[in-house]
Amino acid sequence: MSRKVNHLKDELRRTFTIYALIPIFIISIIVFILAFAYWNTNVLERNHNRLNASCDMMSTMISNYLDNANDIAGLCNMNVLRDNNTAKAKIYEKLYQYTNMIGVHTDFYIFDTQMNRLISNQIQDPEFAELARTADWGIIGQIKRKSMEPIFTFANSIHGFDSQMDLIIGKAILEEGKITGYVLFVVPAAQILSAMTNPDVHIVVKDRYDYMPICTDDFFGAAMNKMKPEFQHGNGYFSFADTKYYSSKKAILDGELTVYAFTSIGGIVSQLVNAVMILIGVLIIVSLSIVISVKKQVEEKTKMIDQLVEAFSAVKQGNLDMRLSINTNNEFEIIGEAYNRMLFSLKELMQTNHEKARATVISEIKQLESQFNPHFLFNTLENIKFMIKLDPAAANKMIIALSNILRYSISTSSSGVTIQEDMEYTQSYLDIQKYRFGNRLNYILQIPEELKHCSVPKLLIQPIIENAVKYGFHDCQHMLVEIEIKMIENTLVLTITNNGTAIDEQSLSEIRAMLISPANVSPHSGLYNVNRRIQLMYGDSYGVEIDGSYGKGTIVKILLPIHRKQ
Repeated sequence: MSRKVNHLKDELRRTFTIYALIPIFIISIIVFILAFAYWNTNVLERNHNRLNASCDMMSTMISNYLDNANDIAGLCNMNVLRDNNTAKAKIYEKLYQYTNMIGVHTDFYIFDTQMNRLISNQIQDPEFAELARTADWGIIGQIKRKSMEPIFTFANSIHGFDSQMDLIIGKAILEEGKITGYVLFVVPAAQILSAMTNPDVHIVVKDRYDYMPICTDDFFGAAMNKMKPEFQHGNGYFSFADTKYYSSKKAILDGELTVYAFTSIGGIVSQLVNAVMILIGVLIIVSLSIVISVKKQVEEKTKMIDQLVEAFSAVKQGNLDMRLSINTNNEFEIIGEAYNRMLFSLKELMQTNHEKARATVISEIKQLESQFNPHFLFNTLENIKFMIKLDPAAANKMIIALSNILRYSISTSSSGVTIQEDMEYTQSYLDIQKYRFGNRLNYILQIPEELKHCSVPKLLIQPIIENAVKYGFHDCQHMLVEIEIKMIENTLVLTITNNGTAIDEQSLSEIRAMLISPANVSPHSGLYNVNRRIQLMYGDSYGVEIDGSYGKGTIVKILLPIHRKQ
């Protein structure tokens, strides 16, 4: 299963990008939160400040005029005022003093019970005075019903200021418990509106019957100058007619009036949304710039790492000729130089090890070739000793065959011989064994002519025949040894078969385990030596295979690559 490899360049790009963008996003979020908090605080503060200022103005103005009306009513003697100009002058002085102290232009009137004007700063009577002469209605009617205390109310403006109402404060003049006249202060709606009007905050003054005597914008009013129900909720944000507002309210004068402050935030919200969109756009542009810049810088700075990775990958694949040329005047240049020195040293070491390994293999092969079984030599000499007495001619042939075997085994020629050469040596060995066992041993050689010039290691088949003779005659009186050589799928197969005593399963398993082990600890040195020599020379794909079954003898196959000797 292949393991996923993470590239340092991607990790660096990802890390730098994340750590570059995170502070920007955090700062942007903080800036947005602070801006929103500032905007929200500013909206609330301006709204509440305007509300409190309007409430203070209305409360102070009405309360002062109520007190002033009460004071003037207590000072007036209607009989004296009619005939005494000095008394009138003193009342005028008091009235101007009070109005000037409040600071809002105010009309003042003193009427007798017949609504005749005795004192005023206006040249004509107000509208409510005309109505009071014919009906006990309006402010005069209210004063008559509450003659012991000053009152206030609102009436349609006598100055024709749209639908706004003038503020009227009045008190009955009492003499011996009877009403002898009236003191009235009229604050024009224009004066109140001029003090309340603000381009950012709209003020609405509502009485307990939902009428709007004072309003800086008629938009909040409905029929009969009543306030629209949609605007009468409590403090907070709300929407009406696709416009967003923030509203606050406050009751004054013991709940007689309620003052509302409305701030339209639709335009501000649009500006805020536009600012957020601009901020997001800037963030996207900055983020893309950072990503592109980081990618470019990382690729530039990690170019040397790519070269190192490519070089080490080449070494991993066996290419030791790829050198590095890094001129960065930093640590990568030192690594590149160290890599080049390592590569040179590695090639030298591999060359040395290769030569040593080759020498070791050759030495081991020579050693394996030189191992000649002393039992065979001893038995052959014993047979020759007896044959000299019984059959000198046969003894002479055995001596010649033995000398050929010994000369062949100790020759210093190359280990590679032709099949024909090795079979001549093998046939000499079989002849000696046949002299020893007589008619009990026979052999058959099947060697195609086209394979006789194939190159094989020498002394290859003799150990196999020796084992067959050594172990095959235990329960067998006559043995046939067959040697067959053929080519199967570009592989040279030498098959040695005997019909002697078969190998039991346990011994067969032990021999097979011995053939694949790195060292031989069994007594079967002949088979192991042949297999070891073949694998040292040609690799693990070749070697010795053995099989056997009861009644069929033993089959040994030697697998070799095909090399033809010229």
